[in-house]
Amino acid sequence: MRIGLDARGLCNVNRTRGIGRYTARLVEALVAQAGGAHEFVLFGTSEAPPTDLLSPRALEGLEWRGMRLERYAAAGPLGRYLAMAGEIDGARLDFFHAIDHDMTPFLRTPSLVTVHDLILLVLRGPYLGPTAWRWMLAHKHAARRARAVVAVSENTRRDLERIWKIPRERIVVVYEGVSPEYRPPENEAKITETCARYGLAKPYFLYLGGFDPRKNLHNMLLGFKRFLLAGGDHRLALCGDHRGFEGYLYDLVEELGLEERVVMTGFVPEDDLPALYSGADAFLCLSLYEGFGLPLLEAMACGTPVLASRVSSIPEVVGDAGLLVDPLEPGEIAAGLRRLADDRVWAGELADRGLERVGLFTWERAANSIMELYACVQEGRWPG
Repeated sequence: MRIGLDARGLCNVNRTRGIGRYTARLVEALVAQAGGAHEFVLFGTSEAPPTDLLSPRALEGLEWRGMRLERYAAAGPLGRYLAMAGEIDGARLDFFHAIDHDMTPFLRTPSLVTVHDLILLVLRGPYLGPTAWRWMLAHKHAARRARAVVAVSENTRRDLERIWKIPRERIVVVYEGVSPEYRPPENEAKITETCARYGLAKPYFLYLGGFDPRKNLHNMLLGFKRFLLAGGDHRLALCGDHRGFEGYLYDLVEELGLEERVVMTGFVPEDDLPALYSGADAFLCLSLYEGFGLPLLEAMACGTPVLASRVSSIPEVVGDAGLLVDPLEPGEIAAGLRRLADDRVWAGELADRGLERVGLFTWERAANSIMELYACVQEGRWPG
C-alpha cells in the first residue's frame, strides 16, 4: 500500500504539543510495524522533514512532501483547501490519513480522519471565533466524507456522534500510547540535577500543559493555596510554554500570594520530562476538557500518582490509578493534594497501579489497530 500521512502537526505550532507528539510517535510506530511492506508519504508544510522530532529509522522508511500552501494565501481558505487536496491527490496514494486539525474536505483520495477532540464546539466561549468556526466546519465535512474516523477516546467518539452526527459504526477508538523513555530514572541524582536546572527542589507537585481557560489553572491554584493554608509544604511547578498568558498567570499568582511557592519553568524539552515527572509527589491534570490527556500516561509511566478531573476523557485514561476530583471545587482539589502528600503508602499504591495501567497504552498497540483499519479501508470491509 502507498499510504499518505498528515504531518502538518510536525511543522506548525502543534509540533511540541499533543498533536505534534501524537503524529511523531504514531509515524514511528507505523513505519516499524510495516517493516518495509508499505510506502509512507508524509505531507508537511516545511521543505524537509523535522529531524529533531522523527527518529533516523523512521525517516529512512518514508517519503517527505512539503506542501507550500502559503502560496495560495491570496486565494483565501477555499483556495488553500483546494490546493491541499490537489497536492495529496496528485501523490497517487491508496489512501490518506488526516491527523491534524483544519483538514481539506475536497479530497478524492480515500481517507481516514483522526479527531482528537471537539473542544472548540464543546466549550465555545473564548475558543470559537470566526477563523476557528471555518476550519472546524471544514474538518467536520472531511470527517463525514472519510471512509472511517479515528477517535482518540470514547469521550471524543460520543462528541462526534452528538455534535457532528457521525454514525457510531463509522468511528473507531484508538487510544494514544506512551513512549518507553518515560520511566523512572535509574538514579536519584538525575532527578536532583534536572530539578535544580529549573529552580525546583522536593517536595513539589507538577503541572504540564497549556494555559488556556480549559486547563483550569485558576481553580488549581485556589486548591493549592488552600492546601498550603492547611499546613502544606510543597511547591507547584507549572511547566509549558506560557507565552501569551504571562500577564494572567503572574497576576493570579501574585493575587493569591503564591510567588514563593509557584515555579513557572516555561517550555521543557522532552528529554527532561521523565526526571521532572519522577521527582514530583503528584502530577496534576484538572482540565475542564481533554480529548485524551497524554501527560497523564507519561506521569503514570514515571511512577508518579495523579490528581485529575473526573470529566471528559480523563477517567478513561486514569482508571483506578489516580485520584479523581471535581475540577470546579478548590476544596476537593486541596483535600486531594493533602491526601497525596500525607499518605505516602497510599500514594505509592496509586503509583504502582499507574505503572501497571500504562501497559494498556502503547504506540505499538495503536499502530496495530491503525494498520488493521488501513487494510479494511483498502479491502472495503469494516474491522471486527
